[in-house]
Amino acid sequence: MNESIFFNCNTMADKAKSLLSYFVLIIVGLSLLFWGLVQARSFLLPLSVAALLAMIILPLCRWFEHKGLKRGWASFLSDIVIILFLVGMASILAVQVDRLEDDWPQIRQKVEPRIEQLQQYISRKTGLSVEQQNKKIPGSFFSAESGQAPPADTTQAKQQNQPQLGQNSASGESASSGGSLLSSAGTVIGRIFSVMGNFLLILVYTFFFLLYRRKFKLSILKMVSPERQDQAKKIISSSTKVSQNYLFGRILLILFLAVLYSIGLTISGIRNAILISLLAAVLSLLPYIGNVIGYVIAIIMAFISGSGLMGVVGVSVTFTITQFVESYILEPYLVGGKVDLNPVFTIIVVVLGGAIWGIIGMLIAIPVLGILKVIFDQVGVLQPLGYLFGEEDMDDEGDGDDIFKKTKRWAMDKFH
Repeated sequence: MNESIFFNCNTMADKAKSLLSYFVLIIVGLSLLFWGLVQARSFLLPLSVAALLAMIILPLCRWFEHKGLKRGWASFLSDIVIILFLVGMASILAVQVDRLEDDWPQIRQKVEPRIEQLQQYISRKTGLSVEQQNKKIPGSFFSAESGQAPPADTTQAKQQNQPQLGQNSASGESASSGGSLLSSAGTVIGRIFSVMGNFLLILVYTFFFLLYRRKFKLSILKMVSPERQDQAKKIISSSTKVSQNYLFGRILLILFLAVLYSIGLTISGIRNAILISLLAAVLSLLPYIGNVIGYVIAIIMAFISGSGLMGVVGVSVTFTITQFVESYILEPYLVGGKVDLNPVFTIIVVVLGGAIWGIIGMLIAIPVLGILKVIFDQVGVLQPLGYLFGEEDMDDEGDGDDIFKKTKRWAMDKFH
């Protein structure tokens, strides 16, 4: 009896040690993986973006090939289409930013009294003076950096207390400011060249991914045993379709949202409606929080532009109607629900992507998770992870017949 109890205790201890060892290995492995992704950012980021762009533009490349073009020319023209699209979007954005710059003096004139009132209110409630608030808020409207001259008495006091500087000191300050200016200019030029270099590298990667896509596919299949060739082909095909459906659908969705927002905000009398609409549409790439940020920006612009309560009501109505159209008509039709991911893990991977690779990481996080889910669903050992990342069995009992789900099912059946 005692021996059996001792044996069971040893068995349980061994199992506990094994579980602890696996847990430690998983933690160490994930830590090394994320550390490696951060360290290899400059190499992996252009490569990942190019792979996703190649998946998006692949249908167009195949269309060029069906029209009789050789694969090399079809791949080259696909790159040209990407360039034209990005240049067009950048031109529209530049025009809108230029208009915002022209309107900025009027906007500032309207905002300054309201900010001053807010600062006075904070000063009365907290005892923090306006000057202290300006010091704590970089780039304040009322700080010396904004171009407003400091109070006269303060200036005179400083002039009385400061000693006269000699010629050597003045020349030293001039040299220091000149060196600082050259350093800042060098930093800006370096960043511009870095961005342009990464952009060209992405285009080159995209071209070769399209040109040699058959070789890449065959090389992956050669790594798999003959009895699993069909399964590997299915994984490759499903992963490509997930990326195409999600990313291409999202691009179309952004264009539709920008148009709808522009119409609604223009009718509401909001200044720079097109710029705000583009920003809000792009922010929709960030799940759940992007639409909220876009709405807050539009509300702020409604107050700044002097549209008053009617402008706020117009913005609210515009975003409400657009969100309904997006969720129940546009998204089922354009994206097609092909990336059915758990909302919890969707938020987690977006935050994680932002922590690792910044804004680009946040944008590509969801399609990458969708591809991983496809792989996990096809590999027996990893199917529990695929189930965990998906939306299966997430409906609460008794909640399956509410009006919103009925509407969404109707939209998916109608437009699919």
